Amino acid sequence: MHIFVSGAGPVGLSAAIALAARGYQVTIADREVGLTDQARAVGVNRNTLSLLTHCGAAARVLEEAQRVRSVRFLQGETLLTRLKVPGQDKRLPTLVALPQSETERILAETLARYAIDVLWQHETTALTQSDAGVEATLTHVGTGETRAVSADYAFGADGSHSAVRRLLDIDFPGRQVGGTWSVADAECDFPWPEQACAVLSDVCEVAFMITIGAGRYRLIANHPDVLETARRLMPVNRVISDNAFHVDLRVAEVMGKGRVALGGDAAHVHSPVGGRGMNLGIADAFAFAEAVEHGDMAHYRAERLAAAHRVVRWTDRAYRALTATSSIGVFARNSALRTVGFLSGLRT
Repeated sequence: MHIFVSGAGPVGLSAAIALAARGYQVTIADREVGLTDQARAVGVNRNTLSLLTHCGAAARVLEEAQRVRSVRFLQGETLLTRLKVPGQDKRLPTLVALPQSETERILAETLARYAIDVLWQHETTALTQSDAGVEATLTHVGTGETRAVSADYAFGADGSHSAVRRLLDIDFPGRQVGGTWSVADAECDFPWPEQACAVLSDVCEVAFMITIGAGRYRLIANHPDVLETARRLMPVNRVISDNAFHVDLRVAEVMGKGRVALGGDAAHVHSPVGGRGMNLGIADAFAFAEAVEHGDMAHYRAERLAAAHRVVRWTDRAYRALTATSSIGVFARNSALRTVGFLSGLRT
């Protein structure tokens, strides 16, 4: 059986690995020139590690990642609580931090062991299907040359602007969260190395700071200048990257049609609160491989759509709580954080 995967980020690479491990022939293509060199998604959770264990990628992630043992919550510069992350001494910890660039490198090297190479600079420009299979046309973004791919099933993991989703004429309803967010990767003298992660929440504003190793930190805020926020708390020695972005809350109308499925950002996008995006997408990838094995795309579409809606709802609620503006909302948030932090301390 032959499977076509559009998109070679962490979700597409994971799908290709899961399919190859089951003995399927895989063609994987991406319009980019190669793996990302940016940190992007930095949290890898236990479920993802579990899914990547059989192929050996989880062990390599754990060798290079930082275990996030506790999180510091502040209001402005005032400490609200320190929350210990449970389960960090288990074989598969609850959460580790690793730049997406390193995660993708590990996944690509794992995929290469199955003698599968990514067709870089190839965009999916046409897609048709029948009861018998899928026909995709790939166009080289540099030369314009095309090639045809015939497959039994296809998986669209080609990001929030997914060509596969567009070619399937699937709506992507939702809304944009107000305001401009900022993200930076920087070398910092982090004042709380035992925490490795800090969340700053003030009226309408929230910022996240998490280690990505070697004295580098990923900084994200729901306002245009996360570096200004960081510099109030610590020396920022070198800025590696600095960008602005907008956050959407969207879930595809359906997770695919016929023999073609969607996964990752092609199917769902949400705020970075909780670090769930990449992990949800990798779960999609392995669920798709299982659906191929059982020939049951309908189950995949139903189960993964429900999971996407759950995560988007959860991240939206968490974001609203962290950015509460009313006195009641701020009091409830701070009280809840202090209680959870106290109970966390009692368990250790």
